[in-house]
Amino acid sequence: MFTYLCKPYRAFSFVCAASVLTSTLMTGSANAEVPASNLASVESSATTNSKMMTLSNASIDLDVYRQHVKTLASDEFEGRGPLSKGEEKTVDYLVTQYKKLGLKPAFGDSYTQAVPLAKITPKNISSLKIGGLDFSAGSEFTARTQRIVNDYSLTNSDVIFVGYGINAPEYNWNDYADLDVKGKTVVMLVNDPGFASKDPELFQGNAMTYYGRWTYKYEEAARQGAEAVFIIHETMPAGYGWGVVENSNSNTKFSLVDDDNNASQVGVMGWLHLNAARQLFEKVGMDYGELKDKASKPGFMPIALNTKASLGFTNTIERAESQNVAGILEGTDKPEEWVMLHAHWDHLGKVEKNGQTTIYNGAVDNASGVAGVITLADALSKREEGFARTLMFSAFTAEETGLLGADYFANNPPVPTSNMVAFLNIDGMNVNDDVDYILQYGESYLSIEDDLATAAALQGRTVKMDPRPQNGLFFRSDHFALAKQGVPSILFMSLGDTDPSFIAKRYHKADDDYLPSWTLGGVQQDLSLIGSMLNYYAQGDVWPYWKRDSDFKDKRTQAMEVKKAK
Repeated sequence: MFTYLCKPYRAFSFVCAASVLTSTLMTGSANAEVPASNLASVESSATTNSKMMTLSNASIDLDVYRQHVKTLASDEFEGRGPLSKGEEKTVDYLVTQYKKLGLKPAFGDSYTQAVPLAKITPKNISSLKIGGLDFSAGSEFTARTQRIVNDYSLTNSDVIFVGYGINAPEYNWNDYADLDVKGKTVVMLVNDPGFASKDPELFQGNAMTYYGRWTYKYEEAARQGAEAVFIIHETMPAGYGWGVVENSNSNTKFSLVDDDNNASQVGVMGWLHLNAARQLFEKVGMDYGELKDKASKPGFMPIALNTKASLGFTNTIERAESQNVAGILEGTDKPEEWVMLHAHWDHLGKVEKNGQTTIYNGAVDNASGVAGVITLADALSKREEGFARTLMFSAFTAEETGLLGADYFANNPPVPTSNMVAFLNIDGMNVNDDVDYILQYGESYLSIEDDLATAAALQGRTVKMDPRPQNGLFFRSDHFALAKQGVPSILFMSLGDTDPSFIAKRYHKADDDYLPSWTLGGVQQDLSLIGSMLNYYAQGDVWPYWKRDSDFKDKRTQAMEVKKAK
C-alpha cells in the first residue's frame, strides 16, 4: 500500500519548472521555427532531438471549451467531490468525451483506474483546550485525522514549540535534535527559515522548499512520533488566507489507507490561527514574535511550553473506490513511449452545514483545466498522420486532498515510468484576456524549462520568474507525484495572476463559478503553446531530463538504467 513521501527529498527547492501561461495570443505562422533546446544526453536518460519545435496549428474551439467548463462547473455536478454523485457524473462525462474523440482506454480495456480511498468526515469537534485557553473549531483552529478511527481523543498532551518542524540534513538543520516528542503535541511555523530570513544562503531564501509544505511537516512529525501537530497560519508564508485553511480542513477529506489503517500517521493534523497562537504564547509567558525570530536562525532549540493540550472529535468513515480517468491516442512508431497531458477533475464538492447547502463548483480550479485537456485532445486527435509516440489525456481524483489520485497512478502506472517522456499538468487556466509574459517557477532544474522558453518565443512571449516563490506551487499539484518518481513534469497554472482578487475571494470558495464574461484569450494562447510542446515531444525522440542533482534525478536515472538493462 502506498505511503505518501516516506522520506525527505534532496533539492526540495525545486519549485515548479513551469508557467502560469497567461500571455498574448500570437500571430506567428504555423510553420515558424525556433531552435530546439540543447538536449544533450545525460546518463542514460536523454537523447538529442534533431528536429525543431514548431508553432502548433491545432484548431482550438473556444465554444466547445466554454461548454465543457459550464457543464463541469454546474450545480448538477455538485462540486465534483470524490465518492459522490458529482464524481459519478464527472467520470461518466469524461469517459463519454474520450470515447467520442476516439481515444483508447489507458488502463488496459478501461478508461478508469480504481483508487481505494477512505472518506473521513470529522464531527462533534470539541474546543481545543491548551494553555488554559479554549479555542473554537473553524474560526481559531482546525483538526482532522487520517487514522481510520471512529473516535479520537487527545488528552493532556505535553506541548512543545519546535520552530519550523524541519529535519533537513543537507541544510544542517534539525528542529527535533535531541528531542523526544513521542505522544506529544508539537506547534510549528509554516514555510521554512529561508522565507523568514530572506537569506539566500539559508535553505533557498525566499523560495519555499518542500520542507516548508504542510504535508512534509505532518510527515516528519509522524516520523518523530508526535501525536498532534498544529501549524501556525500566516497568510504570506502559507500563500493563502485562513478561509482556505478552514474550508479545506473542516469538511470531508479523503485518504489512501495503508496496512495498519494509517496508525503511524499523526493523530491530529491541525492548524492554529495566528491570533490564537499569539494568545497561547502570551498565556505561557512568551512572545510569539521573538520565538519566531529565534526559530529562523541556525542553532534554534525547541521550547517546551509547559502546558497541556486536549481535544476530541468523532469521524464518519466510508471506504470506497474513486476513479482516475485517462484515454490515449496511440502512437504510430513508438506507442510504448507516452507523453501525458493532465488536469485533476475533483474539487471540494457539496457541503451541508447549519441547514444550508453550499456547492463548491471549482470553475477555474479546475474545470478550466479539465476542459483544456478535452479541448486539446479533440484538436490533436484530428491530426490525420497521427503521432509517433502515444499521447495520454488524463484527469485524476482527490488532488485537493493531497494529490491522492496522482500518487496512486504514479505508484501503479499503466506503463513503466521509464516510458513516460513528460507529464504536463494544467491546474487553473487563464480565462481572462491574454497577457505578454509567462511566469516560470524554478530555474535550471529541468530541460523542460528550455522547451517552455522555446514554445513561448514561437508566440513572441517573454518569460518572467515567479514573483511569489514562497508559495511553493510545484509541491501543490498532481505533477509533483510524478516528479517524485523521476518523471520530468511541468505545471501550467493561472490562479490569481490575471485576477488579483481570485485568491482572496474565490479560491476554494463557493464563488469560484463559471462567468459568461470570461474572454478566454489566455485559454486560446495557452492551449496553443501546450500543443506546440506536446507535438514536439510526441513527434520527436527527445527525452526531457533533470539538470541538477536531486532525488528526482536519481529516480529517473535508476529507472532508465533498469530499462536499458532489459
